[in-house]
Amino acid sequence: MFPLCTVRGLTNYPNGHSFDHEFARFWKDNILMGIIPVDDKLVHWFCLQPYIPKDEKVWENPEGIRQLTLKLVSDHPDEIVKMIENTDMKSLSITHLRYRAPWELLTSTFCKGSVLVAGDAMHVMGPFIGQGGSAGLEDAVVLARTMAQLGLKSGSMITVHGVEQVYNQFVKQRRMRVVRLSLQTYLTGMLWTTSSLLRKIICIMLLFVLFHNQTSHTKYDCGEL
Repeated sequence: MFPLCTVRGLTNYPNGHSFDHEFARFWKDNILMGIIPVDDKLVHWFCLQPYIPKDEKVWENPEGIRQLTLKLVSDHPDEIVKMIENTDMKSLSITHLRYRAPWELLTSTFCKGSVLVAGDAMHVMGPFIGQGGSAGLEDAVVLARTMAQLGLKSGSMITVHGVEQVYNQFVKQRRMRVVRLSLQTYLTGMLWTTSSLLRKIICIMLLFVLFHNQTSHTKYDCGEL
């Protein structure tokens, strides 16, 4: 687990909001705020903050989650504070961030017989580069295409051997893509959370060498169905 947790919520603006329709992030005093407008009146937001075990007692209480978040962002711009004040209480959640280590993705077996794990079950990662959900959608496209290419279609004779062949091909195609995403996410998360200057320098160097184009992961094309 990362030593971080994230609060997520939805805020409705009956008369419309003033945010641009783009993913915006604000980093201040070890607190990361993210804002993603859903439409002209609804905004999804998250607040990434240090994980403090004693705060777990408020996790099941939406009002406690809101008050904890308001305390952390009290010196942020007024529009951020008001967004959290007016959030839909039913939408509030708080999660301790988990990840699957990149080196585990290199060696793990993700399928056996007719059983396969994909999506977060295969490559759960932190939200630092915003690719967790996208990677899951890529999984769906690649798996569907592989099933069609190997003849695993509706109405056809399906055998365990045929399913296993599809799954093995899927894992082969996806492994290095999710390893790179996971590694970039892991290094970015470590850069934000470690207090060691040496670790920060190592993370920066590795990110520069391995991911010098910081947005290349967003241009990945998993192919057509």
